[in-house]
Amino acid sequence: MAERQKILAIDDDKAWQAVLVASLQDNYNVVSAYDGEIGLKLVREWMPDMIFLDIEMPLKNGYEVCAALKSDPKLRDIPVVILSSKSNLQEKITGFQLGADDYIVKPCEPELLNAKAARNTQVYRDKKTLDEKASGAQVLAFEAMNSSADLGRSVRFAERTYAMDSFDKLAEGLFQTMAEFGLETSVMFVGDEGPRFYSHSGYELSPLERDMFLAIHQEGRFCDFGSRTFCNFKRVSLLIKNMPESDPERYGRIKDTVPWVLGTVDGKVGALSSHLVLIAQHQTLSDFIAAQTLVLNRAIQSLDQSNIEAARQDLETSLSLLEQVNAEQIRAQSVLNANSPQNAAMELADQIFSSDVDFF
Repeated sequence: MAERQKILAIDDDKAWQAVLVASLQDNYNVVSAYDGEIGLKLVREWMPDMIFLDIEMPLKNGYEVCAALKSDPKLRDIPVVILSSKSNLQEKITGFQLGADDYIVKPCEPELLNAKAARNTQVYRDKKTLDEKASGAQVLAFEAMNSSADLGRSVRFAERTYAMDSFDKLAEGLFQTMAEFGLETSVMFVGDEGPRFYSHSGYELSPLERDMFLAIHQEGRFCDFGSRTFCNFKRVSLLIKNMPESDPERYGRIKDTVPWVLGTVDGKVGALSSHLVLIAQHQTLSDFIAAQTLVLNRAIQSLDQSNIEAARQDLETSLSLLEQVNAEQIRAQSVLNANSPQNAAMELADQIFSSDVDFF
């Protein structure tokens, strides 16, 4: 029988603590702490699989506890779900800056608490498993390239994109180049079918990180949150999680170089979106030809049998199919025009040379 996972609830509200324990105790080992100091002590001693963390507490508030956890290499991967009675964006931004994994407005239903616990403990367990397998063998392959210039890395990435025929391969190539810069990143591609999210580690993005991508995407070229920086283009948004704040020269080089890499990615996302549109259009036309063949054969049979009314109905169906295909072709062409090389080049020039913006 698998060992039950451990959850630490740090909250000075004893009534809410009772709700948490009652909601989770059937599936988890739950321990309570009634202030931030005790909570930090218990984390180090007990090493829970996740933490529910209240914001407003005596001695140390939740933000201070979260900052202490995320600055400790031994504790920073433990998922932290913030509990708060406030739901405004600034509260979420503060939690995001400190590295929290999720945010719950209380009071809430036991089902939500269990769902958050299940997801975060599973992600933490998977992360530990992957880290053990990858221990000592991760970024060594890129050390030989550290003598290359930043611009050289960008050029090599642009050359490699020609062979990247899927969003998965594009993300893999982007993370490889970012690792050459020594950067830990995650990315959102915005294609015609909606956003796609990827993390350099292969882990699933937290709900809060996804929310921040969607909220920040249109807010300017660069949006800085301490050591975390978003770099935004029309079809791609990159989150850098370890900007070197203490090294202004390298910090500036990263901000100069990353947009050139993302400009290439932005164009490639448009090309991949067009490719998917062409595949869908091909399937639509294939389906149409099959349907038209069936309908026209049926109309011919009706005419042979002097069934004029049935033949007329089949011909009307055939015309309707033609109208549907025409509408689909118009829609597909509009997407292809939007993603055309000429438009992409104009957009890229506008985006790369736009002024940088610091958000918040």
